[in-house]
Amino acid sequence: SNYYAFAALKTDGSVITWGNSSYGGDISNLSSSLGSGVSRIYSNFSSFAAIKTDGSVITWGDSTYGGDSSSVSSFLSSDVSKIYSTDYAFAALKTDGSVITWGDSTVGGDSSSVSSFLSSGISQIYSTKYAFAALKTDGSVITWGNSSYGGDSSSVSSSLSSGVSEINSNTYAFAALKKDGSVVTWGDSRFGADSSNNNE
Repeated sequence: SNYYAFAALKTDGSVITWGNSSYGGDISNLSSSLGSGVSRIYSNFSSFAAIKTDGSVITWGDSTYGGDSSSVSSFLSSDVSKIYSTDYAFAALKTDGSVITWGDSTVGGDSSSVSSFLSSGISQIYSTKYAFAALKTDGSVITWGNSSYGGDSSSVSSSLSSGVSEINSNTYAFAALKKDGSVVTWGDSRFGADSSNNNE
């Protein structure tokens, strides 16, 4: 589900939708693409993204917020393994460890500023409401999206350059667990990004 509609994946790989037609409830124009071969469906606030068994991606719903992936369609035609989302953007992790993003450019849809870091070696992606954080196989972290929601990790970049094993998030902030047992936080200081006064 997203906020306005449902999408059901059937055992034969077809998709059935209902709800608000402008936000994913109507797939009549995608019947040939979603009639078979769909393996998983993901959603954000107002759009859907489906991975097919051949590794391609089909999107629908609110065109401004991820329902239209035509600008990156050539990158989503094969080898996509998983999709992540903020409220209004998607990030696709490909089998070669690269990341492709689309949707609202201000909340994670535009990753051009860090594209060189997302071209390979990504193992997992995490998100807050409006930002993404990608964990690389070398233990470093790359962030993008709204700076107030964790998209800007420059203040803790030295701590995120290596040794990170896992990331957790809430709506406004990220917390990275390092291999030495320490935790690094960033995002909105009012909602978890400031761990300087934590209670043990």
